[in-house]
Amino acid sequence: MIGTTFKTDDSNLFAQWSRVGASFNEQPSEASPDLERLLLETARMAASDPRLFIMAATWLSRYGDLIAKHRLMKLISQELEEEYRPCLGLLLEIVKHLSGKDHFNGAIAKCQPAPKPQPLFEVERRNESFRRLAERRASAISRQWNLWTAEIEPKYDALRPSAWIVMMNPEFRERAALKGDLRASIVEELKRNPSAGDSESKLAKQAGATRVAVRGALENLELMSRIDRKPEGKRSRIVLHEPAYAA
Repeated sequence: MIGTTFKTDDSNLFAQWSRVGASFNEQPSEASPDLERLLLETARMAASDPRLFIMAATWLSRYGDLIAKHRLMKLISQELEEEYRPCLGLLLEIVKHLSGKDHFNGAIAKCQPAPKPQPLFEVERRNESFRRLAERRASAISRQWNLWTAEIEPKYDALRPSAWIVMMNPEFRERAALKGDLRASIVEELKRNPSAGDSESKLAKQAGATRVAVRGALENLELMSRIDRKPEGKRSRIVLHEPAYAA
């Protein structure tokens, strides 16, 4: 386990990360977290705790396929304050470097570098000696985002195995099968907001994709028997079927 000191309002965040397999000294939360919003909250808090940033990068570089990419892009645009977008952009850029995958490119494009160069972590911003050291050690990627930090050393030995993660979060089986593509975002939107399925156009807006792309994804989800269309007047309402893990 990685030791850490929690503020009162931090414990729920660490409990959620513990639930998905990042080994902090915090009991797992009672329910599986909203993964995409967990990343937004991590971006808000990461500057105050280097270990949180490192563990988030480590987890995402191994289990990034569990993230619904289109939904993440939409939430960045709609919910993440601009001041925290540089941190999330840097985090996802590091994950891209560690994993060799470019599936977070769309989310990275929704972020922007910090307006002026400074250390990523608050402890280094408050001390001039630490600040100079952070600048000297800053990686090329962190310089691009104007948030200085050294190369990240991933802590893979502090991650739970995939079997444990799925045992604790059985709904992640479906996310893993869909590999975070548009279908994953559609399923997540319908799960959390059933009224998003009132029409294809509404679902496209909620999922953060074009109507043409959503229609293609829905055809595949129908073949998988994951969704159904319920005729209602001139429209068809899109509803989820219960997945196998819920049986």
